[in-house]
Amino acid sequence: MKHSLIRPGFVTNFSCIGGECEDSCCYGWNIHIDKQSYKKTLAHSELKVLAKTALKKVKKSEQVWAQAVLNEEGACGFLDENKLCQIHAKAGEALLSNTCKTYPRMSHMRGGDRYDSLSLSCPEAARNILLRPDAFNLQRTEIGHSRSYKAAPLWAQKAYDYSIQLLLKPEQPLELGLTAIGILMNTVDRAAKGEVESSAIDSMFQQLIVLSDNGQLKQHFEGFNQDTDVHQMHAFTSIQLWLNTNKVRRGRSRFELINQAICSMADDDKNISMSSINQAWKEIAEPTLGGHQELFSRYLLYYFYHMNFPQVDKLTPSQAFRVMLLDFFMLRCYLAVIAAKNNGLSEHDIIMCFQVYHTNRQHKANYSQFAVDLLDKAKFTDLAAILTLLS
Repeated sequence: MKHSLIRPGFVTNFSCIGGECEDSCCYGWNIHIDKQSYKKTLAHSELKVLAKTALKKVKKSEQVWAQAVLNEEGACGFLDENKLCQIHAKAGEALLSNTCKTYPRMSHMRGGDRYDSLSLSCPEAARNILLRPDAFNLQRTEIGHSRSYKAAPLWAQKAYDYSIQLLLKPEQPLELGLTAIGILMNTVDRAAKGEVESSAIDSMFQQLIVLSDNGQLKQHFEGFNQDTDVHQMHAFTSIQLWLNTNKVRRGRSRFELINQAICSMADDDKNISMSSINQAWKEIAEPTLGGHQELFSRYLLYYFYHMNFPQVDKLTPSQAFRVMLLDFFMLRCYLAVIAAKNNGLSEHDIIMCFQVYHTNRQHKANYSQFAVDLLDKAKFTDLAAILTLLS
């Protein structure tokens, strides 16, 4: 059966920068070695002596047959003095484990089509995604495979396509696009549960275009006058505390830079207020991002594509939207505190904030459900409440 392989420019143009990487994937995380790679490495004349100490057999599965042993600095034992992989240097890419051969490349299937992507936990991938002008030029090629895949539900296809159109609607501020997507997800929820036909999603999309064009969507967004600081601070401190409590080894020094920047926002009584973070965003971070006006639009476009929005984990469409806004909010806070500490934002700072957050986020298997539970407890249960994270 014929299907398509979809590959964005940020995947096509990606190339590992090896020892130049500011947060190498050869440090600080469990590098799984498949059975075939393990046996070939032990049999290689130039690698077998080193492999006996650099690899540890765990035999959890064919794909997780062994793992790399990290040294005191958290580095893979196969790295040389120039931080380059000796397996790659002495035996070539073919001998690399599946993990090392593919990361940060990822893909997901939707209706039999394969969508290639990259993980934001890689700094160079983040640069490709967020800064390259051709990042979202899509290449589509025909592929064939024998497996049968269940087609994506019609409601999910429509929600995905319409969300991107609302996000990228010309001359529409980002917060209004997100407001429209949030409204749309309420209808998508009902369609997913079979309460309305999928055609109701079409009708709501058309209504939202009209509301955007006549200014009513803007009035709707500006009508939120809740006291946002307390709720925002609860969301921010809860997520940051959880990430600190469950922090991963990889990139810990970079994560600590974020923590230090947060602490530097404290007043004389060692209190940190959301008003000071928001002020840093508006007065320092946002003006500094003038050369990257499309930064968050690019991020959200990647988010839709990479996460297969709104079919994210086992969340409802509205829950997926709320988690996405929480991710957006946390990244804005990270950029704000780093901008306050450094009196501006360099491209290095921008990449660090996105990469560090997603490195920690993606290593939490239950992150999405934790985020939903947190939002429920903090009363971010409806659209009006969750949109206050954009204030």
